[in-house]
Order: sequence, then C-alpha cells, then structure tokens
Amino acid sequence: MTDNNKKHSLDRGDQYPQVGNFINYHISQQLVTKADVARALNIRPKGLTAYCKRDTLQFAVLWKLSLALKHNFIAQLGEYLPYRFETIREKALKEELAQKEAIIQKMEIQMETMRELIKK
Repeated sequence: MTDNNKKHSLDRGDQYPQVGNFINYHISQQLVTKADVARALNIRPKGLTAYCKRDTLQFAVLWKLSLALKHNFIAQLGEYLPYRFETIREKALKEELAQKEAIIQKMEIQMETMRELIKK
C-alpha cells in the first residue's frame, strides 16, 4: 500500500522552488532575527527554523510570513511559474500608460500643426 500523504514530495525534480530557502534568505537579508520573526508569528523559534528547512509550506503559513516580514513570498514564488501573471495594479497601470501615450500623440500632432501655422 502506498502512502498518499506525501505524493507531492515524491517527484522533487525542478518542479517547484524550495520555499524554506526563500524564507531563510529573506530573513538573513533583513535586520531582523529569527526569534523576532517567530514572536511575530506567535510560534517558537524552532518552528521557524523548521519552516526554513521545508520544501513546501501551507498557504496560510506563507501568508503570515509575508505579513510578518512585509515581503510578498507568494508573488516571489509566482515569478518562477512558466507563465506570466498580470496583477490588477499592473493592468490598471498599462491602461493608464496607453491613455497617456494617446494624449501625447494628439499633443504632438497639435504641436506640429502649430509649428506649420507659425511658419506661414
């Protein structure tokens, strides 16, 4: 009989990045100790050390770590997916940029027309 509880960990290949490495690296880059982060998460420091050694973590844990460290681990991991995801903010900024480019183009046409009128 096979163990169905750990099917996700059987194929370790290059399928997904190890989440614990992201967390450990980010904590080491900030001016914060693991004990401080553990207190913010209301867990023991050994629990945080265990998180840093894990290949995978539950979404809720990633969410809490993101809030405690003020870093979006979920988006960071999303960058490793083979396809591009566009956030709502990015879409809004692209629309705003397109509108402003259209305005600039109209103004350039008007400016060229004014130059031609001035020359006459």
